[in-house]
This record gives sequence, structure tokens and C-alpha cells, in this order.
Amino acid sequence: MTGIEDRLRDALAARAEAVTDDGRPRVLPEPHRPLARPGWWAPVAVAAAMVLVVGVVVVGARTRLVTAPRPVSSSGALPPPIRQVWPDAVHEIPTTGPGGRTFTPETFVTDWIVVGQSLRKDRFDGLWAYDVVRRRFSLIASLKEPIDGTPAFGDGHLAWSTTRGRTTEVWTVSIAGGTPRRLARFPAAIDDDDNYEGMSLAVADDAVVWSPPGGGVYRVPLKGGKVSLIEGTKGQWLVEWPWAGWPRRGTMTDQSVPRPMEHLRNVLSGESRDAVPPAGHTSWYECGLTWCYGGSSAWRRDGTGLHAMPGSTGGASFLGRVVLLEQTDRAGNGGRGLYDAATRRSGLLFPVRASLNPKDHPPGLFVEKNLFWFKKDKKTLVLVNPNAIIR
Repeated sequence: MTGIEDRLRDALAARAEAVTDDGRPRVLPEPHRPLARPGWWAPVAVAAAMVLVVGVVVVGARTRLVTAPRPVSSSGALPPPIRQVWPDAVHEIPTTGPGGRTFTPETFVTDWIVVGQSLRKDRFDGLWAYDVVRRRFSLIASLKEPIDGTPAFGDGHLAWSTTRGRTTEVWTVSIAGGTPRRLARFPAAIDDDDNYEGMSLAVADDAVVWSPPGGGVYRVPLKGGKVSLIEGTKGQWLVEWPWAGWPRRGTMTDQSVPRPMEHLRNVLSGESRDAVPPAGHTSWYECGLTWCYGGSSAWRRDGTGLHAMPGSTGGASFLGRVVLLEQTDRAGNGGRGLYDAATRRSGLLFPVRASLNPKDHPPGLFVEKNLFWFKKDKKTLVLVNPNAIIR
């Protein structure tokens, strides 16, 4: 454990409430997330009945439900359970926090600290941290309004956006806890149907950076100050700091972009990286800093390393190399799993049986930028930390 991790653990422990989780999961109502615009937002739920297969795509800082491509057969059996493949990536936590709060995990900030939103009596309550080793909750900030999407973490701070009416605000707070501070306020991106489109945020270099749906990479210091557009980023979108890219697939429409994020540019150094498709490929679904994905194939951005994946993906990649896969074996049994393109290893999250019996339906899978989770039962959540997969 690093010195920074030691200080973070000590700071969170100092803020932990007197009510300490004893490791025994408690009963809670079904997870519910009240957002300002529930008509647009829906948690990603994976349901299967006979031939129904669904996938997820990360849209800025949010997720939505989309139809996935038909699964392809693997060369043999489904992969082993993810806990066997990446044991350090899987954690089980209780569904309730101190005072009977419903806890909804959002992002891992270290290997052992997950941050999430809480509800109390069906009202948004604030941001909490949970230590998966000590099994203890700590309050980070009491908030009255829910946040939009997944909070970003960096330089010891969390940052997030909220939408009030037709205005978006950017907020931040120390991970050790405190009073949140508003850093920016600007018109929200709302379409003709009154739907709000989320945006990507990051915390780096003592600043919060983000791209609104209209493009451009903006910056505001963590200590507060003037919001500025980073020079040369018009028509570009934040991919992974300090990289921005274009073109972007449309998120509020069915706009077709056959080569999304074909061009990348480092907004600090000016370095560029253009995607080079391998022979036989002219388009792709997702292209990150290092890996690109098209259906059931993956290759590096420079066109090398082309290989077939043991399933198909129609969603985004996570941390640049992990994707969700729909898989079936030779016997026709289905499964939902995770695949690491760099190591070519995969692990099964849960099986997907072709059945009309509700008891056979898989659990709802919730996907954030830095976390996968589903309910094991009414008392327990299963979390998967992709950071532990890529090491």
C-alpha cells in the first residue's frame, strides 16, 4: 500500500460514522435512483427470455440500454467464473449502509475504496465511501441533489455534474470528505424532447476537465477560477485525459459513425494517433487509446494484434481494453462475461439461460466507467473492479 493510500484510508476512517458495518448484509428495497430526468436515464438491466440479449454503451458519464449483436459461439465451453480468473477484482458488499441507507456503488477510487450515492427514505442522501477490506462506510459529503452519472476521481478529489432545470453545474469535494464546492455553471445540453445528455469528466493536473455534448475540452482549477476552453479542442471530445478525439458517435440519436474516434490528439503535447484498421476491416464500434473493437474482433489502434474474441460486443470498452461480451457455447448455453484484449483472457459474470421462467433470468447488470455490479441477492451486491483486471 502506498503512502497516499495510507493517508486516504486514515482520513476516511476518521470520518466513519459510529454505525459500523459488521459484515452481515441487511435487507433493503430494490435499488432506485431518482434523477432530474428519469425519462432519459435507465440503469442498465440485462434481461433474457428465449432470444432476448441486451448490451450496454457508456454515453459520456451515463449508461443506456441498447440492443447488442447476436452472440457468436465460442470454440468450446463458456469461460470460468470471473472470480477464478481475476480474484482480486471481485468483491461482495452489503446493500445497505448506516441508518438503513440504500447504497448504490459508482466508482472505485482505489483497489479497496468504492464511492457511491445513498438514499434514505427514498430521498437522495449524499456520497459515501465503502472500504471493502475493513467493511466500513464513511460519509464523504451530504448532498440534497443527485449527481449526473459517475463521479470522476483524481488528485484526491471527486468531481461530478448536476442538472437543475436547463443548467448544468460542476462540483467537487475532497475524497477525505468536506463541503462540496461549485466550480462551474453553464447551459445544459437538452434536446427537443427535453432529454439531457451527459458529459465526460476527469480530475487531473489540479483541475476538473470535461467535454460537453457539443464538443471541446474545458478546464477549471480545483481551487476555483475561470472556466477556459483548451486551445485547439473545438470539435473534439475528452476520451482519457489528456487525450481528446473525433468523430464521436451520436448519443441522443441513431447517428451512424462507422469509424468513431478515428483521430486522437494529446491536448498537452499535440501528439496525434490515427486509427489504422487491419486488413479486412474498414469500420469499428469502439476505438480507444490502444484497442479497437468491431463485433467479435479486436485489434490495436495501429492495426496490429488482430484476433477473434470468444464472443461479441456492441458496447464501449473500459479502461481502454476491457469489454463486455455476449457468449454462447456449442450447446447453446449463453453467458455475459468480461474480456481483456491485452491478455486475451475472459471471465464469466453469470450465465444467461434461454428460458421464459423468471427464476432463470440473469441479474440486472449495472455498468459505470470504472465499475460493474449486480445483485447476488436482496442483501448482497457483487462488485467487479476493472482496474484489478488490467494489472
